[in-house]
Amino acid sequence: MKTVLGFMIAAFAALSPAFAGSVDEMLKADRAFAAMAERDGVPAAFAAEDVHMFPDGAQPYQGRDTLIERYATWPASADMTWTPAGGMASEAGDFGFTWGRYIFTAVGASGGETVEHGKYLSVWRKDKNGEWKFVADIGNVNPEP
Repeated sequence: MKTVLGFMIAAFAALSPAFAGSVDEMLKADRAFAAMAERDGVPAAFAAEDVHMFPDGAQPYQGRDTLIERYATWPASADMTWTPAGGMASEAGDFGFTWGRYIFTAVGASGGETVEHGKYLSVWRKDKNGEWKFVADIGNVNPEP
């Protein structure tokens, strides 16, 4: 039993660098997306055409055009920042997920600031040009970490 377990651990350790490269690429794409969102507002540049969104407290929706429409109606005072924390990739290195934490802030109608902390999970797929695009995203609110 110890021999089998030792072999499995050694095999996984030998394979993990291949997975790590894909995870690093996805995390880099997620960080670039977060930087673009912080600088320019939450864009859909990193979304696949067939993206599926699962917003907290709302019905799911599908499609890059719908995503763009939804974010076009965000209040000017709304801001979302996020930080990827980790992820996993498929053996083929063309599909996986990242997860992390986000902070959403907005000024309400009464002038008071709303701050929400949460976590998210984004599913990523390499497109035909070898670029990472997110194909699904889900997030929900939690207490401040």
